[in-house]
Amino acid sequence: MDLTPLRVSRDFRSLFIAQSVSYFGDAIVAVVVPYQVYKITGSTLAVGMLGLVALVPVFVFPIIGGAAADALERRRMIVTTHAVLAAMSVLMALNAAQATPLLWPLYAFTFLSAGLYTFDRPALDTWPARLLEPELLPSSNALEAGFGTFVSMLGPLVAGVVLATAGVSAAFVLDACTFAIAIVMVLRMRPSPPASEDNEVSWEAIKDGFRFLRGKRNVQSVFLADLNSMTFGWPMALMPAVALTLGGQAHQEQVLGLLFAAPAAGAFLTTLFSGRAKDIRRQGRAILLASVVWGGAIAAFGLVHTVWAALLLLAVASAGDMVSGIYRMSILQSAVPDAYRGRLGGIAMATWATGPSLGEVESGVVASLTSVPVAIVSGGLITIAGVAAIRWYAPEFWRYDAKRPTP
Repeated sequence: MDLTPLRVSRDFRSLFIAQSVSYFGDAIVAVVVPYQVYKITGSTLAVGMLGLVALVPVFVFPIIGGAAADALERRRMIVTTHAVLAAMSVLMALNAAQATPLLWPLYAFTFLSAGLYTFDRPALDTWPARLLEPELLPSSNALEAGFGTFVSMLGPLVAGVVLATAGVSAAFVLDACTFAIAIVMVLRMRPSPPASEDNEVSWEAIKDGFRFLRGKRNVQSVFLADLNSMTFGWPMALMPAVALTLGGQAHQEQVLGLLFAAPAAGAFLTTLFSGRAKDIRRQGRAILLASVVWGGAIAAFGLVHTVWAALLLLAVASAGDMVSGIYRMSILQSAVPDAYRGRLGGIAMATWATGPSLGEVESGVVASLTSVPVAIVSGGLITIAGVAAIRWYAPEFWRYDAKRPTP
């Protein structure tokens, strides 16, 4: 892993620590909230409704947040949103400390925290482009993605220990503390004013962000590559059925846990060996080839009949997606002018949040009409065909040169 971005930029170090600590708190809360809802209601439907509550803000808020990132001073914006999130976690801790905790605050918390999280993500995701030279952006993205996957594995373990030893209220207090640490680190950074005084948070500014995409086939291809992979090659909704087939009734739960852990492990290992990422100039080509690896591994996953082979293929698939993700973000950071980065980052966030949801629907429908293996294999093969279609639609994306970034 290339640690150069952490060495050369004090502001990037502060931002990296702030995001890493904040992600750790997010990973804890992702376990605590559904746990408490189930403890209060005893209903899996009530837990499932949390996803529905978060759906609208996850799609809408990033686009508004992108306009805000281009129009507002970023440091003040991030400090404000994190302070609100910390206050919300404190309120949830007080609710959990009651003899009979209320249910509705958990849904309100899910809605508001998902909205605020996706609101400030465009600013956070595109901020490194102001702090680092373009050739270091792949390395910075690998660093952030690597720690993100690490805390996604560590956070649930810590959440389990805290819930077992100190309770739900303590877990929310811990989350509030992570936001406080993140605020301190962001305050250590220099102010980051908007690139243009003409930028504003308005409907016209949002539309201007979408208008920027016209004719920009390199940026369009970044979005298309992600939608293609996630819509057709995202079989996570079928994992319970796969676990039953591979592990039988007696071992279904254990196999299911391994199936969900394998992609995170593959992505994390990829970031550990990402030191040469900054040396790749043909980043569009890397995205498309990595998408082929994703689609091919998913198609093969649908054909295997042993647990170890399934885990290996899921790890390989996720490794391909991680490589694609590193360069997708790098192109958005380097090829998009600073005045538009926030808005394009918001559109990207909405796209990346929508793709897996569409993928779960697609795989579920195809499996119900055919079979689970057919749904998985066909999805992987369609993903590869989609890569060929993007290559035909945007030949300049295949030739994209990181030394001369163009949208």
